[in-house]
Amino acid sequence: MKLPMKLSRARVAGFTFAEMLMVCAIFSLLVAAFVATQLFASRIYVLAATKLTATASARKAMGYMRDAIKGAGAVEVGIYNPANNTYAQIANGSPQIGNALLISPKDDLNTLYGTIYFMNRTASNLCSVNIANSVVQPSTLATNIIVYVTNYYVFDAEDSYTNIFTNYDNGRVIHITLQFAQWEYPLAGVGNGAMYDYYQLQTRVAQRIPEPSY
Repeated sequence: MKLPMKLSRARVAGFTFAEMLMVCAIFSLLVAAFVATQLFASRIYVLAATKLTATASARKAMGYMRDAIKGAGAVEVGIYNPANNTYAQIANGSPQIGNALLISPKDDLNTLYGTIYFMNRTASNLCSVNIANSVVQPSTLATNIIVYVTNYYVFDAEDSYTNIFTNYDNGRVIHITLQFAQWEYPLAGVGNGAMYDYYQLQTRVAQRIPEPSY
């Protein structure tokens, strides 16, 4: 039996060098596209996580303040000075805009009693402290309730048409505005070249109308 001296062209056919280069190029493009997609998804995740981290405590605190305002006996916008732990009521006839909000379980503000939420400009945080018999209780100070806050005037009292009150009339709506500034990439640090993201949370809350007594 004689073996064939030549193999058929079909049995020796394979990829040419040009075809191999084309396959490698296509595979490289697919890998590059996959890596780019992963990097983009990672960047979006970091941006979303940063914003959610900055606003998580704010949403929780705003929800607590909203419930406290609804059930309060009296609510008042004022000015709080963290340097000497003093609270001042806004004079009647002046716009009811301030860095502090007093939420009192009593319906009489002649003697101040309750909890004061205030913006600490030095620390860029929203804090709280208790007041009793018109005397601030520094031992009850709670810091970092809401962080990364940039606006000083957080609270104002409005009517139902969003006009700011200049008196202590009933029917006021408390408007809370929190503006934030936080760098987009926390691992990159703060300073020159850092990218910051700015956003804000707002809410308006009114006290519940007390039920009439018969």
